[in-house]
Amino acid sequence: SPSSHEQKQQQQTQRRLSESTSSSSDNHNHDLEHVLSLATRPPHDTFTEDAPPFRILVIVTTLSEYDKGTRGTTQGADRLKDLVLPILVDGVSSMVDRGWEVDVYLICGFDKLLENRRQMIQDALPPNVGLEVWEDAIPFYYEKTFNQQLKQVDQVIEPAPHGLSRQHRFVVRDKLMEYDFFTAFEDDMRIMADHVVNFLEMSVEIDRLRIQADNSPDGKVYVENAAEDHRTTRGKSMDKATVGNDLVEDPLTAQDLRRLWPGFVRAEVLDKAAAGHQLLGGAKPPIDNYSFMKEVPPSFEYEMEFGTVDPKICCDVPPGRARTPPNPEKDDLLLWETDISAMGVRHYPGGVGWAATMTVEDRADVGSFWSGEGNAFNDPSLKRPRRVNSLIGQQAGWMATKSQILYFHDHACPGGFLPPFDGEDWFNDSLQTRNGAVEFWSGGYQLFGRCYFNRILSLDPKRFSRQLLYHGSNNKQKTVKASKFVRMSHFLGQLYTVKERALKSLQG
Repeated sequence: SPSSHEQKQQQQTQRRLSESTSSSSDNHNHDLEHVLSLATRPPHDTFTEDAPPFRILVIVTTLSEYDKGTRGTTQGADRLKDLVLPILVDGVSSMVDRGWEVDVYLICGFDKLLENRRQMIQDALPPNVGLEVWEDAIPFYYEKTFNQQLKQVDQVIEPAPHGLSRQHRFVVRDKLMEYDFFTAFEDDMRIMADHVVNFLEMSVEIDRLRIQADNSPDGKVYVENAAEDHRTTRGKSMDKATVGNDLVEDPLTAQDLRRLWPGFVRAEVLDKAAAGHQLLGGAKPPIDNYSFMKEVPPSFEYEMEFGTVDPKICCDVPPGRARTPPNPEKDDLLLWETDISAMGVRHYPGGVGWAATMTVEDRADVGSFWSGEGNAFNDPSLKRPRRVNSLIGQQAGWMATKSQILYFHDHACPGGFLPPFDGEDWFNDSLQTRNGAVEFWSGGYQLFGRCYFNRILSLDPKRFSRQLLYHGSNNKQKTVKASKFVRMSHFLGQLYTVKERALKSLQG
């Protein structure tokens, strides 16, 4: 019989994927530069076999067809018709307008999508957009104890609603060779073509640096015209990170750059017309008295030099939608998923430039200048947040090219990114609670924890605006405590303050 080592090698081979399994992929180059060129071609260009249109699969996972009355929603409200579908049509239409070939895959947690409801979706989508529906997609499992034993001797199989967020991975594996690009998000996230193009542009800039580092004599890339560093001592790691919290314009290795990833953060539109809004009441409204505003006051000079946050990219939905205030302004965009205490900044080489760094597993951190460096929060005991759920910045989904997904699966993610989810990396059961949280599968906890990717948000307001995703339910401002919120424009201003402090630290 085969040894355990041979069995593990066989499992590894089985979980790896090969583009040669699809004849359609043989004639199509899937490197990032090429995919970006497809996505940015003028829609009137002539498409040929050698230069086909950009192919994208939009995957949406929805648990309920009608709202249940929880989390600030109205019981019985038609979630599919009034929320999910309009946001989906917004995004798909923006993609079709660019000449992209778009298909939609809807994963449903409810038992049956009636034919008239399916037709409603198809009729609302632009012509020639394909639609597939997976009904009753909630998986089943046996609930187990932490040591993988059944909780009860007579344990019965039962639905695993938390596992619905995992099911898009099966779709991606099945469809991987048919598309250039995939988006997989929760049903109330508004994903526009601008988000995709910006993601590709940033990915290409990062990959150019990675190639440059691979080909350089010392295996590193450097910031051009970097400021002279007069510091005589450097910070040391306070946890399992291999670097300190004071990296500003330090060189990066190819391995560092393989871990760099364009991130997203969710945004809502402040409902200023809502009576008794928790963020707007009192002599000093909570939205103007946000966390750490005294320790890290926002600098708004960036608005004069680089421009402002553009609310139209994420959140300028057509008028008349009940959940979304019309005509949002720059100061109406709200952040609640993280705050400045969890952020760092760094000057990256090339076209990446200055960017903010989001929370990441300490062992995965490639380094930045933390906002709390130099006891900025007047609390010597405060450590840099790592896997703190309230600060991790759950982005409710992910997007990637085919080649990026293959890299996730074959190299970056222990146990793989796509099915089968078996073996010791999954504790032999991917639906147990340690793997099964919604945020693990759809929110990025796997990618930005187990897979070691470091998310960055550009400090260029134009790019930053394209890394904000509208949370179409617009209900967090009603259900999350007021102290969690900050205006997105002020948050970016705080990041610029951290940038100024980072540059000042180089003076020694």
